[in-house]
Amino acid sequence: MTKTISGGCKCGAIRYLGEASDVSTFRCYCRDCQRLTGTGHSEMFPLVAASFQLVGPYSEYQMTGGSGRSTWSVFCPTCGSPLTRRSERMAHCVYVHASSLDEPEEYMPSRSIYTEAAQTWDQPSLNQ
Repeated sequence: MTKTISGGCKCGAIRYLGEASDVSTFRCYCRDCQRLTGTGHSEMFPLVAASFQLVGPYSEYQMTGGSGRSTWSVFCPTCGSPLTRRSERMAHCVYVHASSLDEPEEYMPSRSIYTEAAQTWDQPSLNQ
């Protein structure tokens, strides 16, 4: 059975909906995630890209990721909440920031990635 996941930004201007993917959840310590979230890492929950719906005015930032391929991040232009990440490399998924989920308790990270970029004050606690 497919599980529908929903969420949105802090101010409520943006909402999203999509099906949970069978791709693993993860905690990312890459320098891009640190800068995009303003924290030491990001907590990412994958949704099936073909099912993903985003409603409301949003800002999207495109950049080149560590793989050398394009990645995109979506933010609320009103409250600044980071909402999604997607990439050419994993085009079948849209990764939502776990803190933006309506039911954040649905999230449980299964692994950590790019741990070599972790800050000394935010060390990985999961196995890779």
